Amino acid sequence: MRVINLRIENFRGVKSADLTFDGHTLLVGGNNVGKSTICEALDLVLSPDRLSRFPPVQEFDFYNASYLDEDGITPVKIKIEVMLIDLSGEVERTCAAHTELWHVKERRLLAAGEADAALPPDVVRCLRIETQAFYSPDEDEFEADTFFSYSPSLEGGELQRVKKTVKRLFGFLYLRTLRTGSRALSLERGSLLDLILRLQGVRTGLWEKSIKRLRELDPPIDSDAADLRPVLDSIEERLAQYISVGGAGKVTQLFVSQLTREHLRKTMSFFLSITEDQKPVPFQHVGTGTLNTLVLALLSFIAEVKKDNVIFAMEEPEIALPPHTQRRIAKYLLALMEN
Repeated sequence: MRVINLRIENFRGVKSADLTFDGHTLLVGGNNVGKSTICEALDLVLSPDRLSRFPPVQEFDFYNASYLDEDGITPVKIKIEVMLIDLSGEVERTCAAHTELWHVKERRLLAAGEADAALPPDVVRCLRIETQAFYSPDEDEFEADTFFSYSPSLEGGELQRVKKTVKRLFGFLYLRTLRTGSRALSLERGSLLDLILRLQGVRTGLWEKSIKRLRELDPPIDSDAADLRPVLDSIEERLAQYISVGGAGKVTQLFVSQLTREHLRKTMSFFLSITEDQKPVPFQHVGTGTLNTLVLALLSFIAEVKKDNVIFAMEEPEIALPPHTQRRIAKYLLALMEN
């Protein structure tokens, strides 16, 4: 599955653009010509978690930071449309009602009444989805959502919303320039490790079991701190002078986290041993080259799992890996996609 066309309106430094891609694409150009903007535009449309941020966009995501028309009332929309071809079987089945026909040689959509021209391999199924973002004066905040550009079941030009579960089928992965691994190798939502766990189906019960084990540590953490327990007892006494505290046993305890899913996602860490005689250390303490290679290893793992529906976008690969490693990884990924 791959991106064949990208249209951008009023996003960052792009007023209007219509880009056609052919196969594996490398964007080369000077500084501030829009390469990162193209990657960010793809991320805004294809990533299942990108629009979960608050706000999804901000003032300077609009062209010239103009999110209201000249009258100061009418909102100006960001509109980004992506066209996908070589759809995986799962995507084609899930989005069957929204697929259209794309003429590969003529690079155009077939219109109604051109059924006779729908002959493979010159004509293939395609899927267009678009993200619209705008400022809402009523809510005084920026809003954004993703829709199927072709929604024949709805009337009056309305578009059907694309759910996150559908976006996950696209397998879009965007590796930005500043990739320290803090996101990729953490268990926070949307990280590479989180995605792998989701794909492998091993997340079920993970958080419940971890929280239960941490809550029921025996003995508790503070029992081994002989000098700490008197301090906690003193805090309990002083606290009781001002508010009513009660319950069986001690009312103050120490735990290694807040015992919530979100906090565990931020505190659980990936450890790694580089040599046989070395104890595992947090991934942040390994060398930069090792860390970047580890991130690429996770990406290749995802590529194997999702083989027929994964889209990679990587910013400035030359700063992460030496040229010989880049070649090896590129050849590996190309060979994987051909199999």
